Amino acid sequence: MSYLLEINNLEKKLGNLHLKSINLNLEPGYIMGLIGVNGCGKTTLINTILNIYNKDSGIVKVNGLSMDSNEKEVKDQIGFILDENMFENTMTVIHNAKTFGSLYSKFNKELLLKFCERFDIPLNKKLGKLSTGLKIKFQLAFALSHDAKLFIMDEPSAGLNPTFRKDLIRYMQELVEDGTRSVIFSTHITEDLDQVGDYIALIHDGKLFFNLNKEDLKDKYLIINGSKEEIESLTYSKIIYREYGEYHNAAFIEKVKGENYKTFKTKVPNIEDIMYYLEKGGYSYA
Repeated sequence: MSYLLEINNLEKKLGNLHLKSINLNLEPGYIMGLIGVNGCGKTTLINTILNIYNKDSGIVKVNGLSMDSNEKEVKDQIGFILDENMFENTMTVIHNAKTFGSLYSKFNKELLLKFCERFDIPLNKKLGKLSTGLKIKFQLAFALSHDAKLFIMDEPSAGLNPTFRKDLIRYMQELVEDGTRSVIFSTHITEDLDQVGDYIALIHDGKLFFNLNKEDLKDKYLIINGSKEEIESLTYSKIIYREYGEYHNAAFIEKVKGENYKTFKTKVPNIEDIMYYLEKGGYSYA
C-alpha cells in the first residue's frame, strides 16, 4: 500500500509533554481528523511532522521521501494552513506570494491569482491587516498554487464564522476528490470532523489512543440510556462511564463481540460524545 504520509515511532519531548511512539499512516485521497483536549500534543505533533520542532527519534515520510534526508523535496509537497500565521504580516498578499513562492519548485503565480480571486483575497493589502478568515484563505490559496499533495491544517477553523467554516469543509472535500491529495486536520470543533473526516486519530497525553476510520469508530462505542436503576445494574465487560442526572441517565461503553445491547435504548455516539465520555471515564481499563 502506498502512503502519502508515514509516521513511524515518532518521539518528541517538549517541556512536560512527551509524544510517545506515534505511528500514523495516511493514504492519498483521504482526510484524517486529529483530535484531543488542549495540551494533549496535537500542535506539537504537527510542528514535529513539519520539522519546525526537531524530533527526538522516529521517521516521517511524505510520498516515500524521508523528512530527514529530503527535507526540501518533502516540504515542496506540503501545504500548511496553521492557526499561527507563518507568512510576513508587514508585506502585502502578492508580495508574500512572490517571496515565499520562490521556495517551491511548482509555484504557479497565475494559479495563485485565480484562487485569490475565488476567495476574495485583496492582493495589495498587507497580510497583517486581513481578517482571520482571509488569512486562512490566503494560506489555502498559496498551498494550492504550488501543487501541494499533503495539506496539514492546525485548528484552521478556530474563531471563524460558521459560514466560512462550512466553506473550509467544502474546500477540504474538493482537495481530496481526485485521489492524489490528503489532509490531516487538527481541530477541537468535532462537528466539522463528523461531516468530513475519513479517519479519526485521538491523541491523549502524548500517545495515540486510537486511529480508526469513521465507520469503525461508530461501531466501537455505544451510549445506553435508561433509568438510574437500569444503568446501575449494567454488567457489560467494558463500561467506561456511568452518568446520572435528574432527567438523563446513561452509560458509555466499548462494544464487545457477543454481548447483546438490544434490550436497551441506545445511541451511536458522535465524536464529541466520545471525547466527553473518555475524559470523564478514563482512557484505560482497570
